Amino acid sequence: MAELLRMENVSKCFGSFYANQDVNLTVGEGEVHTLLGENGAGKSTLLKVMTGRMLPSAGYVKIGKSVKFGILSQHLDQLREKDDWRVEELLATFKKYYVVDGKPQSPEQLLERLGFERREFPTFIKDLSGGQRRRLSILCVLLREPNVLILDEPGNDLDTDMLAVLEDLLDTWPGTLILVSHDRYLMERVTDDQFALIDGHVRHVPGGVDEYLSLLDGSIQKSNSTSAPDAANVVA
Repeated sequence: MAELLRMENVSKCFGSFYANQDVNLTVGEGEVHTLLGENGAGKSTLLKVMTGRMLPSAGYVKIGKSVKFGILSQHLDQLREKDDWRVEELLATFKKYYVVDGKPQSPEQLLERLGFERREFPTFIKDLSGGQRRRLSILCVLLREPNVLILDEPGNDLDTDMLAVLEDLLDTWPGTLILVSHDRYLMERVTDDQFALIDGHVRHVPGGVDEYLSLLDGSIQKSNSTSAPDAANVVA
């Protein structure tokens, strides 16, 4: 299996605060991983360093020459730049057809599969609902045909039906995937391996969410905290 990404002894600090510390991580072709961590644990920072959008304070990040990232940020930053565009104008910037399930399909047809109706295509992006914006963002990331997909909370603002569509979509994703999500069902269905960011350090958790929660509980107790996370709401 070809290696696409490697992080060696990577740390990222802001002043005296370490968001990530001594991270060692290798991602291979076709691997599907979940990154777990509490709100504010440094996951978004780690993703930025991992993908070359932010330089590490220490250590080394190697990104393979063949890597083409597709990145969905938690706050849909790239789509915000197109607020004054209409949906149809954005779709027109992509190829006319993509082969999906062995058949050519247009961006418009693919967006319909994500719950849009044709009458909504002239809508300004700034006027879309949160769920519509997220679905459009996910499609735009996929239409750029990346081989490494980074999804930071893709299930936010999606209803149950659209979550099922997203799960089916990710089930058939042929490339490498790194998923950050608080949706336990989604991560356990579509990813093969889990890693956790605890106290700035990345740890492999082959036991999945249950092992992560156990480790997090131990960390909390060590820091003299009496609260423990709710297993039903893993963390974003």
